[in-house]
Amino acid sequence: MKVPRWFFLVWFLIVPMLSACWKPPTIITYVPLPENLGSHQLNDIRPLRPMEENYVVRSGDTVYGIAKCLQVGLVDLVALNSLEPPYTIWVGQIVLIPEGADFRRCEEQQKLVVDGTVGSTPAQEVLDLNQSLIVSPPAVAQEEFSVLPQVPPRAGKKFLWPVNGKVISDFGPKPGKLRNDGINIAAPLGTVVRAAENGVVAYAGNELRGYGKMLLIRHKGGWITAYAHNHELLVKQGRIVSRGEAIARVGQTGGVDRPQTHFEIRRGEKAINPNEHLSWE
Repeated sequence: MKVPRWFFLVWFLIVPMLSACWKPPTIITYVPLPENLGSHQLNDIRPLRPMEENYVVRSGDTVYGIAKCLQVGLVDLVALNSLEPPYTIWVGQIVLIPEGADFRRCEEQQKLVVDGTVGSTPAQEVLDLNQSLIVSPPAVAQEEFSVLPQVPPRAGKKFLWPVNGKVISDFGPKPGKLRNDGINIAAPLGTVVRAAENGVVAYAGNELRGYGKMLLIRHKGGWITAYAHNHELLVKQGRIVSRGEAIARVGQTGGVDRPQTHFEIRRGEKAINPNEHLSWE
């Protein structure tokens, strides 16, 4: 069979031109980051470097408020200063600030050490309707600051319901761009509030605006539980508590309209839906 002459013309001229225009498809590799990225993992990915300016903690400051004021990541801030949940700080403490902080944004609020001089107004917490402020307690007096006792082992796989009552506000987004990072349980004034699990009281006070008399308890595995709006606190900071132990009494402090307990479960700075981790036993 005789091959037509036009075949060779197509083969030697047209095909090479088409081949020159063809490119293999781009391959995109996606590597998801693990949830609850810890400080040690973050340091493995990118090293954290402190700025020359430091921050001097004043009364009312929280780690959350400092991070929001200076526009730096909370995870970066606690990692650079080797803080553990719930990130307790003390008045007068020198806090290292990660690179990239925006000092001008809160110049009038800062307590910075710049060339050996200190500012004169405290950094007030910046309200964020999409995040709860219960990620760190307010600074305590230096004489009150102490290394908390070792957290005891947990007694159960789930947390115990802190109070027997009706849930009047559930976990999650609310109308008006609000969000509840826990649940609110209505109960008669004075009802006993119980520790949800074995742990150590990391904070006991009423300095956090809107939450009234509140407790923060550290638990094994990086867990934190919060109990707010109490009428009376029955335990103090540093106390080791047992699962089911009476730690407070239901109250109406912090601006709520009726007696209730605001309860949160956190792991680090992340709020966890309590409904998925609670048990009556």
